[in-house]
Amino acid sequence: MQQSLLICVTLSVMLVGCLGAPADPVATPYILQYESNNAQNDGYSFQYELSDDQKRKEEGTIRSGQDKEGKDVQFVAVQGRYSFVSDDGRTYWVEYEADENGYRTRMGTGA
Repeated sequence: MQQSLLICVTLSVMLVGCLGAPADPVATPYILQYESNNAQNDGYSFQYELSDDQKRKEEGTIRSGQDKEGKDVQFVAVQGRYSFVSDDGRTYWVEYEADENGYRTRMGTGA
């Protein structure tokens, strides 16, 4: 009798422990908004926003220029921005640009 009571209590504790466990505090973010445009020979753009406040917007345009040897070339110039909310509750952002002058960024906090 005492053994069956002990088994019943153990099973009850295990059941309550499993059912009463908190939900995963790091839930997988989901897409709130997404837009993508591919203009093929003119460039592209996209933007999205996720449920955990991640945001990104980027645009690429086709440009013409010359390489170091003076030959005519086409390239994609890119500019964009992304942001996210960190564990400390602050919003961090990065703005970037890549073109014939190289890759440049600006970073900061706030909106």
